[in-house]
Amino acid sequence: MKHYKTSILIFTLLLIFTACKKENEDEIIIEEENSASYFQKKMNNIQLMDSLSKKIIDHGDTKAYFEIQSIYNIGEQKSTSALYYALIMANKYHYNQAYYDVYYILNSPKVDDKTREMANEYLKKYKK
Repeated sequence: MKHYKTSILIFTLLLIFTACKKENEDEIIIEEENSASYFQKKMNNIQLMDSLSKKIIDHGDTKAYFEIQSIYNIGEQKSTSALYYALIMANKYHYNQAYYDVYYILNSPKVDDKTREMANEYLKKYKK
Protein backbone atom coordinates (compact mmCIF):
# COMPACT_ATOMS: atom_id res chain seq x y z
CA MET A 1 0.00 0.00 0.00
CA LYS A 2 2.88 2.33 0.84
CA HIS A 3 4.45 1.63 -2.54
CA TYR A 4 1.13 2.48 -4.23
CA LYS A 5 0.89 5.91 -2.51
CA THR A 6 4.51 6.70 -3.40
CA SER A 7 3.85 5.82 -7.04
CA ILE A 8 0.78 8.09 -7.15
CA LEU A 9 2.73 10.92 -5.56
CA ILE A 10 5.59 10.58 -8.05
CA PHE A 11 3.15 10.35 -10.96
CA THR A 12 1.33 13.48 -9.78
CA LEU A 13 4.58 15.42 -9.39
CA LEU A 14 5.74 14.33 -12.85
CA LEU A 15 2.43 15.36 -14.34
CA ILE A 16 2.61 18.80 -12.72
CA PHE A 17 6.24 19.24 -13.73
CA THR A 18 5.65 18.36 -17.38
CA ALA A 19 2.53 20.53 -17.56
CA CYS A 20 4.46 23.50 -16.20
CA LYS A 21 7.36 22.86 -18.54
CA LYS A 22 5.07 22.68 -21.58
CA GLU A 23 3.42 25.95 -20.63
CA ASN A 24 6.82 27.67 -20.48
CA GLU A 25 7.81 26.25 -23.88
CA ASP A 26 4.67 27.69 -25.47
CA GLU A 27 5.17 31.07 -23.84
CA ILE A 28 5.15 33.97 -26.28
CA ILE A 29 7.99 36.39 -25.80
CA ILE A 30 6.93 39.98 -26.34
CA GLU A 31 9.57 42.44 -27.44
CA GLU A 32 10.26 45.12 -24.95
CA GLU A 33 9.12 48.52 -26.03
CA ASN A 34 9.91 51.76 -24.30
CA SER A 35 7.26 54.37 -23.72
CA ALA A 36 8.66 56.76 -26.33
CA SER A 37 8.36 54.22 -29.16
CA TYR A 38 4.87 53.24 -27.94
CA PHE A 39 3.69 56.86 -28.12
CA GLN A 40 5.52 57.47 -31.41
CA LYS A 41 3.47 54.66 -32.94
CA LYS A 42 0.33 56.36 -31.64
CA MET A 43 1.50 59.69 -33.05
CA ASN A 44 1.99 58.09 -36.47
CA ASN A 45 -1.54 56.66 -36.38
CA ILE A 46 -3.30 59.37 -38.40
CA GLN A 47 -6.78 57.99 -37.73
CA LEU A 48 -6.19 58.05 -33.95
CA MET A 49 -4.69 61.54 -33.99
CA ASP A 50 -7.55 62.90 -36.13
CA SER A 51 -10.10 61.33 -33.81
CA LEU A 52 -8.45 62.78 -30.69
CA SER A 53 -8.15 66.18 -32.35
CA LYS A 54 -11.84 66.23 -33.31
CA LYS A 55 -12.91 65.20 -29.79
CA ILE A 56 -10.84 68.00 -28.29
CA ILE A 57 -11.82 70.74 -30.73
CA ASP A 58 -15.50 69.89 -31.09
CA HIS A 59 -16.34 68.61 -27.60
CA GLY A 60 -13.60 69.62 -25.17
CA ASP A 61 -13.01 65.94 -24.34
CA THR A 62 -10.60 65.90 -21.40
CA LYS A 63 -9.63 62.23 -21.86
CA ALA A 64 -8.69 62.88 -25.48
CA TYR A 65 -6.79 65.99 -24.38
CA PHE A 66 -4.83 64.01 -21.80
CA GLU A 67 -4.01 61.32 -24.35
CA ILE A 68 -2.86 63.75 -27.03
CA GLN A 69 -0.74 65.60 -24.44
CA SER A 70 0.88 62.29 -23.48
CA ILE A 71 1.51 61.37 -27.10
CA TYR A 72 3.24 64.68 -27.85
CA ASN A 73 5.12 64.95 -24.56
CA ILE A 74 6.44 61.39 -24.55
CA GLY A 75 6.40 60.46 -28.24
CA GLU A 76 8.07 63.63 -29.45
CA GLN A 77 9.70 64.32 -26.10
CA LYS A 78 8.68 67.94 -26.28
CA SER A 79 5.55 69.71 -25.19
CA THR A 80 5.44 72.55 -27.70
CA SER A 81 3.48 70.47 -30.23
CA ALA A 82 0.61 70.22 -27.75
CA LEU A 83 0.28 74.01 -27.36
CA TYR A 84 -2.48 74.20 -29.97
CA TYR A 85 -4.70 71.82 -28.03
CA ALA A 86 -3.84 73.40 -24.68
CA LEU A 87 -4.93 76.80 -26.01
CA ILE A 88 -8.21 75.40 -27.33
CA MET A 89 -8.99 73.61 -24.07
CA ALA A 90 -8.08 76.68 -22.02
CA ASN A 91 -9.75 79.38 -24.11
CA LYS A 92 -12.78 77.57 -25.50
CA TYR A 93 -13.58 75.13 -22.68
CA HIS A 94 -11.91 76.83 -19.68
CA TYR A 95 -10.27 73.55 -18.69
CA ASN A 96 -8.12 74.37 -15.66
CA GLN A 97 -5.31 71.91 -16.42
CA ALA A 98 -4.96 73.42 -19.89
CA TYR A 99 -4.25 76.85 -18.37
CA TYR A 100 -1.30 75.35 -16.56
CA ASP A 101 -0.18 73.45 -19.65
CA VAL A 102 -0.12 76.68 -21.69
CA TYR A 103 1.90 78.34 -18.95
CA TYR A 104 4.30 75.41 -18.76
CA ILE A 105 4.84 75.25 -22.53
CA LEU A 106 5.35 79.00 -22.94
CA ASN A 107 7.47 79.50 -19.84
CA SER A 108 10.94 78.54 -21.01
CA PRO A 109 14.18 80.41 -20.49
CA LYS A 110 14.39 81.22 -24.21
CA VAL A 111 11.11 83.14 -24.56
CA ASP A 112 10.81 86.89 -24.91
CA ASP A 113 9.23 89.14 -22.29
CA LYS A 114 5.87 89.40 -24.07
CA THR A 115 5.52 85.62 -24.29
CA ARG A 116 6.55 85.25 -20.64
CA GLU A 117 3.87 87.81 -19.72
CA MET A 118 1.28 85.80 -21.66
CA ALA A 119 2.44 82.61 -19.90
CA ASN A 120 2.01 84.29 -16.53
CA GLU A 121 -1.56 85.30 -17.45
CA TYR A 122 -2.39 81.65 -18.02
CA LEU A 123 -0.80 80.77 -14.69
CA LYS A 124 -3.07 83.32 -12.99
CA LYS A 125 -6.11 81.74 -14.66
CA TYR A 126 -4.96 78.33 -13.51
CA LYS A 127 -4.71 79.47 -9.90
CA LYS A 128 -8.26 80.91 -9.86
